[in-house]
This record gives sequence, structure tokens and C-alpha cells, in this order.
Amino acid sequence: MSLNSTENISIQLTAPAVRAVKKGHPWVFDKAIAKQNKPGHPGDLAILYDQKRKFLGIGLFDPESPLRIRVLHRGNPAVLDTEWLVEKLNKIFAVRTRLINDPMTTGYRLVSGENDGIPGLVVDRYADTLVFKLDTVSWLPHLDYMKQVFIDLIQPERIVLRISRTVADSPSCPAHLKKGCVIFGPELAGPVIFQENGLNFEAEPIIGQKTGFFLDQRDNRARVGELAKRKKVLNVFSYTGGFSLYAASNGAKTVTSLDLSRPALDAALSNFKLNISNSQIAGTPHILMCDDAFEALKKLAADGKKYDVVILDPPSFAKKLVDVPGAIKAYEKLVKLGLSVLEKNGVLVSASCSARVPATDFFDAVSRTAAAQGRPLKVIEKTQHAVDHPIGFPEGAYLKCVFARA
Repeated sequence: MSLNSTENISIQLTAPAVRAVKKGHPWVFDKAIAKQNKPGHPGDLAILYDQKRKFLGIGLFDPESPLRIRVLHRGNPAVLDTEWLVEKLNKIFAVRTRLINDPMTTGYRLVSGENDGIPGLVVDRYADTLVFKLDTVSWLPHLDYMKQVFIDLIQPERIVLRISRTVADSPSCPAHLKKGCVIFGPELAGPVIFQENGLNFEAEPIIGQKTGFFLDQRDNRARVGELAKRKKVLNVFSYTGGFSLYAASNGAKTVTSLDLSRPALDAALSNFKLNISNSQIAGTPHILMCDDAFEALKKLAADGKKYDVVILDPPSFAKKLVDVPGAIKAYEKLVKLGLSVLEKNGVLVSASCSARVPATDFFDAVSRTAAAQGRPLKVIEKTQHAVDHPIGFPEGAYLKCVFARA
């Protein structure tokens, strides 16, 4: 069954798991395994069968995780060789043709893990640098193989490896891979510079959050830019200033970046400096505020500060299902505070990256809170995933954003 010439394991699934795999779900948990012919090692290919021994699919085996198998192929038997992988990747890349061919945008997600049918592996591109992010030890035995396939297809200058904490803590993970590292090409002497819709940004592939930048908000950043002309803009949870830079590039009156992290604000300042040749950006006052978002919004409201556009893009409030009620309350509190500094008929931009919180529940919470404040929303647009962050299964949906006047 190939891939990287690992061993095969024969696995029979329970009836519910059979139905899930047939419907395209990419995960098989340990309790869904009815029979297994041998223990197996990380990265072995699991050949999946139903209860009548009919072939279902092939996945990567991870004996160290309750998420035991990540399904790579389903349907008819196949050999997961280089030809198979290249064909699969080319189909994934074809969905991103507009991005790949856009000389003004050199940062995007090439492979979005489960949502692109390559579970456990994310590949992001920042100009000539690729970043692999592994969420399972089952990819480790195939790392050199995958690296060579991407070198042949993309011809990057370098490839950086990032691994999840679970993988780093595994005894199967070699010591030299436990932190972000360059696995192909020259070492990095600093951040990587890439473009997004003609704007310059820096990414920190080795030490930055995610793979170095939040690529998933690209379209929402552009939408903010369109709404920001001659407006006073407040970017809450600004991180490295993506929304702020787009607002400034479109002629915002002032832009305020608010974040608790001083290094993130320093990076935001660097991103503005990278674009200093843009007269709109150079002419826009950029104010940095290092503070807790909730406390800072209270202080701004107490001081009578008002903004024409308020952007609320917090980190995930719900890592687990049990966190969801608290997350909804946090969104409601944040919207209430955001509205307290929003000019009448100003634009509220509220986003959530909590996969556990369904889009309908999030949008309802934002709308309900605004109405309770006497600021009913006039929705401009609701957005979810960009083209390079497709939704391939229900749990793969996480990003949602609403643009509204209040």
C-alpha cells in the first residue's frame, strides 16, 4: 500500500465508524476499532474494512493517540504511491489557482489537513518558505518522503517544520524535531517577508503562533480595508496588526492596535514599517495599546473614546465542548464592550475562531447582545472560510465573522 514503505495493519471497524468513513469523515478513534491483526507502529498504513471484510479505505495509524487513524483514501483499493500523492496534491492546489497565480499574494495555505484530505498535516506558504505543521506522530516516518514531494512540486527555498505539543511530547519524536526547525534549505536569520494583496507582512515560521501568521483572515482583512476609509479604527486583539494595516492602506483617519502582547505590537509596528512607501499607510496615525482587551475597552469607554470601526477578533474561547457556555458569555461581554466605544451607525466586525461554537450560535450571540444594548445590527455581511481554508467535514468549520452597522 506504499506511501513510505511502512507496514500495513488490517483493521475492521464498528458499524458506526463504517458509516462515518463512507460519509467522508477523516478520523477513526480507538473505540471504533472492532478487530486489529497486530499492534502497529506510528505511520503504519491501516487498511480499513467493514464487518463483512469489504474494503473501506486506508489511513495513517497512530498508536499513541485516541484518534487512532487518519483516513487518507476511501472507496476502491489503491496504492498510495508518489503518483497517487501528486495527483491528490495537484487537485488541492487547483482549488487555490487564483492565489497561486496572484503575484500580489505570496502567503496562503497550500494544504489544510483534514479539510483537504491530508489529515494531520498543514502546509503554509510564505513566499519561498514552506511550513509543515504536524499534528500526529503518524507523519514522522513519512516526513522525508513528503519533504521531497513538495520540493519537486513547489521548488521552495526552504521548508520549516512545526509540530504540535502532543507530537513533541511523544517518545516517537526525535529530539532535533521537538522545536520549530528548518528541514530543508538555508537557516532563517529572522522573519520571512511575504505579500498579501500587495501589502508586505512578516511571518515568524519557527516561533510565531500557528505557522507564523494568521492566513485565514486574509479576505476579512481586505473587507475591513474597504470599510475603513476616513474612519477611526480600533483593532482589538490586533496581534501583529493585519486588520490595522489594511485599514491604514485604505486611508483610515486613525488606527489603534490593542493587544496584551508587547512582542505582537512590536511586530505590528514592523509590518507598518515594511509598507512605509505606501503614502496612505505612512500618513495614517497608528496608535499601539498594550493592555488586556476587556480592561482596555472599559477604560476607553470611561474616557469617552469613540471609533467608527471596531474589530473584535479574539483567540479561541472554547478549546473543549465544556467551554462553550463560557465562550458564548465571553463573546457577549466583548460585543457589549465593543459597542460601548462604537460611534452610532459605526461598523462592528466580530469574529470567532472557536470550532466548538457553531456559526449560528455565534452570530445569534452577537446579534442578541447588540439588540439588548439598544444597538440592533444591520448586517452588511457574514463570512466563514476562505478558499485556501476549505471545510471538508463538520469539525473542520471554525472561522466565522460578521460585519454590521450598529
